Amino acid sequence: MRIFGFAALAAVALAAPAHAADLATIDCVIGKLKPALQAQISGDVTRNMGEGVAVRPTYDAAVGSGISIAAKECADANKWSEAALEAARVYTLAKLGLPIAETFVSAQGFNVGELESQFDALPEDARNRPLTTQEMQQLVIASVTDEAKQTRANAALLNKYFLFLSTVRYSVWQFSEA
Repeated sequence: MRIFGFAALAAVALAAPAHAADLATIDCVIGKLKPALQAQISGDVTRNMGEGVAVRPTYDAAVGSGISIAAKECADANKWSEAALEAARVYTLAKLGLPIAETFVSAQGFNVGELESQFDALPEDARNRPLTTQEMQQLVIASVTDEAKQTRANAALLNKYFLFLSTVRYSVWQFSEA
């Protein structure tokens, strides 16, 4: 009889759904970053936002390793899964970069609230994953209704902005589902 009792308990434990990471802990990684690393991220994002159309964003090696170390500490402290840890890493860089991206698009005369509304109008499944190239292009095109602003430079700038916004949104969703 005891064996059946243990077997029943084991079956219940295995059948119980896994608990998602607590969304309230996602900013733990940002809180663990040293000010010098945050300054490096800010500098890298600023440089990346100011670079031309054909230049891929780059980050100092310390950025990736520093975020990884902080994320591992948070994962251990909060008992995150590997998927939650990865989502928090991605979220951290995007979350720190988004305000800088907002400053750049605002400086070009774009309304950040309107851009965010454009993004929010996407279907939920698109907002909860990385956007495809085609989805990103359509989003950028729909966001520039003023002909005078329809330039390659503005398209590249908006693409970078939406990449930060999209990454923040989908990484939060992935974290909450991990």
